[in-house]
Amino acid sequence: MHSAARRTFQNRILTIVALFAIVWAVIRACVQSITMDEADTYFWFVSTSDMWAFYSNNHVLNSLLMWVSTHAFGTSAIAIRAPAILGAVLFVGACFVLCRTITDRFSLQLSLFICLTYNPFVFDYMVAARGYGLANAFLLAAITVVAVQVVKGRISRRQACAWASLSLGLSFSANFAFAFVDLAAFLALLAWAIQQRKQESVVRMAAYCVLPGLLVAMLVCGYPLAHWKKDDLIWGARSLTEMRRSLLDSSLYQLDPRFQEAAWYKAADLLGPFLPSLLGILCLCQLTVTVLDGSWRNVKRDRWLGPFAAALAAIVTLCVLLHWLAFRLESLLLPVGRTGIFLVPLTTLLTGTIAAAPAPTAVSRWLRIGITSVFCGLACYFLLCLRLSYFREYKWDAAAKDVYSVLARYNHTYGVADVGMSGLFFPALNYYRVLSKKEAFAEFRLVGPKPPDGKSVYVISEMQDRNFIDTEKLVIVYRGNFSDVVVAVQPGLE
Repeated sequence: MHSAARRTFQNRILTIVALFAIVWAVIRACVQSITMDEADTYFWFVSTSDMWAFYSNNHVLNSLLMWVSTHAFGTSAIAIRAPAILGAVLFVGACFVLCRTITDRFSLQLSLFICLTYNPFVFDYMVAARGYGLANAFLLAAITVVAVQVVKGRISRRQACAWASLSLGLSFSANFAFAFVDLAAFLALLAWAIQQRKQESVVRMAAYCVLPGLLVAMLVCGYPLAHWKKDDLIWGARSLTEMRRSLLDSSLYQLDPRFQEAAWYKAADLLGPFLPSLLGILCLCQLTVTVLDGSWRNVKRDRWLGPFAAALAAIVTLCVLLHWLAFRLESLLLPVGRTGIFLVPLTTLLTGTIAAAPAPTAVSRWLRIGITSVFCGLACYFLLCLRLSYFREYKWDAAAKDVYSVLARYNHTYGVADVGMSGLFFPALNYYRVLSKKEAFAEFRLVGPKPPDGKSVYVISEMQDRNFIDTEKLVIVYRGNFSDVVVAVQPGLE
């Protein structure tokens, strides 16, 4: 195959993989049950038009866009999740451009792209109706704008600064958990702009870097920020080790259990947890070699990769440092799980940039092959984690749609209108009650830590409420596929 034809074929493969990610996100948005946090966002902020209330659950830009989508298209799951899908499209597009800009080697392009977009942790929030996916997308968009300007020069530096600044402002507006990483990116953007300003004044370049993002952040988030209270932020880690472990555990969760008897499943399950550490070690070795041999400086076409990798490393380091200082000085908890999700694409992109470095020596070439191989292994692992039915963080709520269908049947058949509940199942069930409008249920509420007595039908946890089920002699008529939620009824109603 000629080089031009091979390049065209490779581009088509990368495009198909990118389009499939978007299609898969849309399918998941249609299929998966609405979860507690998504329902709370809709009821607390969107349906009440109180999108500017300060609360840790209110991701302002996401709430605003959800208000627009639900008023335009109704309250279906896809309308609720439309802002997240918009973030998915932007995130996938930014990663597509970045991977093609960083390297011409197809093996690294494809594996890096899959690791950025198909990471199960990142993918969950490309679907869930929360602000994390949008914030991640705008953060990557800001980085992409600068990279494209440096490599291809299709827009001026002033335009690149303005667009990157606007993207960072939108990233912060989508999720306040991105405050420190967006600030670090702002500072990196400002340093780059001042260094590359040529005849432009420092003040003018600083204005291009700061004003667009600052204005949009104040416009969208000014009111909630004015009512910010530190006591509202109660979710986080108490050590850097806990923070790192939460990100790794979320990223490596979970191989499709339907294939757990297969040999490849056992091999992937055994080796997968070691791949991120191995990737980090190989990248440190490659970085040391390339610094010593000066290859980033000697190859003109790839000379920009060194400063780009340094900027990414500086953003990650400064961001973690700011969080650590806030924790030590102000007792603000460190990011954990979803509140630190931005570190996953940033560190993945950093290691991909190191892998794209020129390799003039035998040692660097072997290291590059090793890094690319690990990327390929991680890419395969992430593809084997593709799921359609639940979010890791809300797996316990994955059956909400099916549970409501069972309740609706009992309402129509037996006239059951009052349901006993335990746990936090009620927000998602309230969403389906409002969406359906065909059942005569009162608003579902959590009465206390234990299920109330005297109900005909219960939605409870089989494990936690086992004694209650046995004492009341309830009959279980439905069990969730991914959690221990059950619908239990009084004898005679089964």
